[in-house]
Amino acid sequence: MRIRSYPSLINRQIIQEMNPSANFMLSKTSKKMKDLVKNNIYKVDQVWVDFSLNVAFVIEIDGKIYKVLDLSDDRVLRKGMYRFLINTVMLHSSVVDDYREILTNHNYICEIFKCESSRISVVDSSEAFIDSQFHIEDSYEFLWNVDFCHLRVLGSPPSMKIPHLIVDNSQFKTMDFMNYYDGKNIVLKNAWLDDGLGGVLILNWIMESRENVVSFIAFQDAQKVSDQSRVVAFLNSKRNAITEERVEDWNPAKRDRFYKYDSIIANHHVFPEDTFDCEHGYDIVREDGKRATVKVSPNYFMFFVWP
Repeated sequence: MRIRSYPSLINRQIIQEMNPSANFMLSKTSKKMKDLVKNNIYKVDQVWVDFSLNVAFVIEIDGKIYKVLDLSDDRVLRKGMYRFLINTVMLHSSVVDDYREILTNHNYICEIFKCESSRISVVDSSEAFIDSQFHIEDSYEFLWNVDFCHLRVLGSPPSMKIPHLIVDNSQFKTMDFMNYYDGKNIVLKNAWLDDGLGGVLILNWIMESRENVVSFIAFQDAQKVSDQSRVVAFLNSKRNAITEERVEDWNPAKRDRFYKYDSIIANHHVFPEDTFDCEHGYDIVREDGKRATVKVSPNYFMFFVWP
């Protein structure tokens, strides 16, 4: 292609002004063009896999989202491998349900746009993609590589280990997450916080069986009534405990008032202003000296482990 005969400065300007899907297509024409794109491409913050309709790959640049590649088995695409849509390249595939194809394309796009490919970030704005897009045995292996996931409903069991997870409609699955979630940070929306559920997580943490969990935030479903009295009673019972684990009020000499939340979830969920204000939380001090703060109300259950 003639573009390669231009001076380097002109090549860079051309590639910098092309949209992401066009640069993706250009990189596919030859190995030399692939190298040219890689050497002149703009800075990309992150590559996402989007499961809202078809499996699509999007990139984030300065907070804006651009769609790069859309995997689809739409019959209209069978006459050709590629076709342009609005700022999108669609790739026909007869095996879109094969997670290996998703990984291959993900790694290629990460290579072109110079992003980390060892972990995969997933966004889903439709129904549960795990059940609809994948064979169940493949979904397990795919989710092992996911670092962040935003789902409407719970997918398959490996989602319990996703390091950063948002679930929009956890509802009756709230109990499963309280019992089994073993990632780092989770936010449950429309949770059904039955009385005593939070105590399960607290006891597991005290017994050192949930060591991966850093924060657990569950917002109660507005249509259901939440009674946290059993959790509060349990926490108060530990105030005068003779065992090593105990509950304390906030002491500025032992921890900060505000919890420092550094999960990627903060980029995808707007928290109420007082979410991380732990002045009136219950501080649980474990035998090994590790400290966690619990905040409870009819509207939420929050659990933060201090570094």
